[in-house]
Amino acid sequence: MQTLNINLPDNVDIPQNDVLRAVATRLYDTGKLSLQQAAELAGFTEIEFIEDLMGQSLAENAVKIYRY
Repeated sequence: MQTLNINLPDNVDIPQNDVLRAVATRLYDTGKLSLQQAAELAGFTEIEFIEDLMGQSLAENAVKIYRY
C-alpha cells in the first residue's frame, strides 16, 4: 500500500479515520476505486462501507452502490 501525507492546518481537528473515509468515498464515487478498495482504505469491510455510504447525507444525491 502506498503512503500519502496530508497536511492539515493546526486549527483543523479532524480524526484520521474521518479523512480516510472521506477520501475513500470520493474516490469510490468517481470510479477511481472499487468497492473493495474503498472499503479497505476506509478501514471497513465491504458491508460496513456500503452501510456507511447509505448513512451519509451527501448534498442532493447519495453515493450510488456499484461494482467495478
